[in-house]
Amino acid sequence: MTNDWVGDIVVKPNIVLIGFMGTGKTSVGKYLAEITNRKFIDIDIEIEKKNNKKISEIFKLYGEKFFRNEEIKIVKEIYNKKNLIISTGGGIILNNKNIKYLKENGLIFLLNGSIETILMNLEKSSVNRPLLGNEKWERKVKKLLKERNDLYYNSADYVINIDNKTINKVADEVLKIYNCKN
Repeated sequence: MTNDWVGDIVVKPNIVLIGFMGTGKTSVGKYLAEITNRKFIDIDIEIEKKNNKKISEIFKLYGEKFFRNEEIKIVKEIYNKKNLIISTGGGIILNNKNIKYLKENGLIFLLNGSIETILMNLEKSSVNRPLLGNEKWERKVKKLLKERNDLYYNSADYVINIDNKTINKVADEVLKIYNCKN
C-alpha cells in the first residue's frame, strides 16, 4: 500500500469520483483539480488517447469487453500516483479490481442523483453514450442503474447527492469530507 501515515491516520491522497453517466464526474473533477491545484485524470479520456479513438468508436469497433480491459490497464497505470483527482467512467465498478486499486490510494466518492437529474444532464451533454444506444434513454438508464446501484454503493467511501446542486456545491461537499478524513 502506498498511503502516507500521519500519526494513527492513513492519508489517502487521491480523490476518486464514481457514479452513473451524467452525474457530473468529469465536470466536478475538473473543478476540484482547478481549486486544489492537482492533476486531473479522466479515465475515459485516457482510454481515448491511448487508442486514438472516441469511446463510441471503441465500443463500435472492439466492443465493451475490450473497453473494460482498457479501463483496467489505465487504473493500474495511475492508482499508485498521488494527489490526483480521478474521474471514472460509469462502469468502473463492474470490475472489483478497479475499485481495489483505486481505494489503495484514494477516497472514493459516489456522485449520485435521481433518474430525473441524470436524464436532464444526459440530454444537455454533448458526450456520446454508447451504452444508451437508440433505445428510450429513461428505460435504459433505469435498467442500468438497477443493475449497478449496489456496486456503486458498495464501492464508495462516501456518497454525495447531486440533485439540484451546482458543480461548485458538489465539489465543496467532496472537499469538506476529504479534508475531514485526511
